[in-house]
Amino acid sequence: MAWSKDAIEKMPRIATIATLASRVETFQAVLPVIHAQVEHVFVYLDGYSTPPVFLERFDRLTVCRAELHASSRFLCLQELSGPTVVVVVDDDIIYPQDYVDRLVKALQRLDGQAIVGVHGRIFLPPHQSYVNHALFIGYARELAEPTHVHELGTGTCAFISSNFVVDPRDWRRYDMDDIIVAIEAQRRGLPRVSVARRARWLARNARPQSDSLWDKTLIDDSEQSRQMRTLLSLYA
Repeated sequence: MAWSKDAIEKMPRIATIATLASRVETFQAVLPVIHAQVEHVFVYLDGYSTPPVFLERFDRLTVCRAELHASSRFLCLQELSGPTVVVVVDDDIIYPQDYVDRLVKALQRLDGQAIVGVHGRIFLPPHQSYVNHALFIGYARELAEPTHVHELGTGTCAFISSNFVVDPRDWRRYDMDDIIVAIEAQRRGLPRVSVARRARWLARNARPQSDSLWDKTLIDDSEQSRQMRTLLSLYA
């Protein structure tokens, strides 16, 4: 559904994040920056024995256990009562103060009929390897113009909830959201657009990550490669 600029401007803005216990320090840095830019934050705790104490300082927060690991971020879609701007964030990225506003403006330019974001990938022939056969548009990279991509990094994306109604409990796996969301979006006719930005508008919080899903993908990308080809088949 197409939305006017004014309608999108008036929509509530929420953020959703799944955070690992091993990243509590970076999560503590992310939360206040994002919380200040939205009306509500859904927090999904993965591997925490108890919620971190600093969460008590924040209102407008819903805290849940991350039953589906990273994919739990999309469970909030079942809680929304009307069209909402949903901003999905990661627990290890340094976000700017204008992050949500910039993504909302990108949605307005596209009448809400897209998923917009920063981190992107364009898959290249011969389409055999998800890792090796792709043009990588990292979130710290400058991008002069908005660019259509096959896949967005879900930790740097936003969409209108009513245009992307999904239930992650239906997904076969909970550790490859980027390609699954790309497939779900393509089936709904929603392009993925990486927004224009200056270099290092977003930056990585450079702490060691023994639990990185990307590092695991580098070791074995066979399932991601199969899903990549499924996505590309939907363009035919």
